[in-house]
Amino acid sequence: MPSSNRNQCAAEATSVLLLDSDPERCSALKRGLLDSGYRLANKLVQASKLLKQVETHQPDILVIGIDEPDAVILQQLLLIHDFCPIPVIMFAEKEAPKLIKTIVKAGVNGFVVNDIQAHRIRPIINIATARFLENQTLRQELESTKTKLENRKIIDRAKGLLMTVKNVSEDEAYKTLRKMAMDKGLSLSMVSETVIDLLA
Repeated sequence: MPSSNRNQCAAEATSVLLLDSDPERCSALKRGLLDSGYRLANKLVQASKLLKQVETHQPDILVIGIDEPDAVILQQLLLIHDFCPIPVIMFAEKEAPKLIKTIVKAGVNGFVVNDIQAHRIRPIINIATARFLENQTLRQELESTKTKLENRKIIDRAKGLLMTVKNVSEDEAYKTLRKMAMDKGLSLSMVSETVIDLLA
């Protein structure tokens, strides 16, 4: 699902994928979610194939009930964070101070310890979703800046090669790249990569 569609879905916050292996806690979470107006996309008891389940059901939000985070769940959350990010809220029985950095890195937007109250579920999810959207915006801006810097390096290298091989000025080299890009209907960076392949 495109990131813009995902962000829109996250803002609406209607479909929830629930993961919890504890029947009593899972029942409390399910009841709280339904009472708060959320739709249950599916209910899981194992985390081993969580990424696949997220890809299959495409939920707006992932809610996890767990005693304490373990390596399996954190690895799956890292994959989800990288390949199909969605808001993640974790309700845990125990604190995990040594794992906080890992939990945040794995994309958990809300971490609630030993507190499942139906009337608090919607506010918790709303705050976690807002955090997720803010983080996604920052992530996209960072990726855009990184791409621009990489493209600038490619263009500068192509200009340098043209200046050396064709014995032209920097301005003439840039105009040559721009004309090639316009003639071929390609971006400057794509044309620059071709020039580098030919002249390097």
